Amino acid sequence: LMVASDGHTARLRLNPETTHRLAVVGLWACAGLALTVLAGIIVLVLAKGLPMLSPSFLLESPERMGRAGGIFPTIVGTVLLTLVALLMATPLGVGTAIYLTEYTQAGRLAKVIRFGVECLAGVPSIIFGLFGFIFFVIYLKMGWSVLSGGLTLAIMVLPTIIRTAEEAIR
Repeated sequence: LMVASDGHTARLRLNPETTHRLAVVGLWACAGLALTVLAGIIVLVLAKGLPMLSPSFLLESPERMGRAGGIFPTIVGTVLLTLVALLMATPLGVGTAIYLTEYTQAGRLAKVIRFGVECLAGVPSIIFGLFGFIFFVIYLKMGWSVLSGGLTLAIMVLPTIIRTAEEAIR
């Protein structure tokens, strides 16, 4: 607001084209800053981490409670866990998607299944982990195993597989 000499107030208004240009420049500056910070983090991690990588680090077992040695068992465990999860979740998820798209109309059962899938998709991963620990490890007495972790992960990725397969079939 500007006050004129006669006591009246006048509004100062920017040209819409100028406002648009200022907004675009501001957004590009913010994006550039974010990308610069990201690039700096990546360079720092690579500069500090790459010298530590060696064949012995990747192919040996951990020693002294993980303070020394390598990470080979961790890599194998991750691959096995992922394999178990995909072997369990993929057939069930694709089968559910085929059932929902090909064999049901917009009936009550389809609505219940879709509601359940939506609810599972909204559950945080920490809750899946707690469920897997309580149900598979404690209740079913499976212990800390690749199978109990793989089943937990399978339940976690099931909504994504169902949704993706259902959209692909449509």
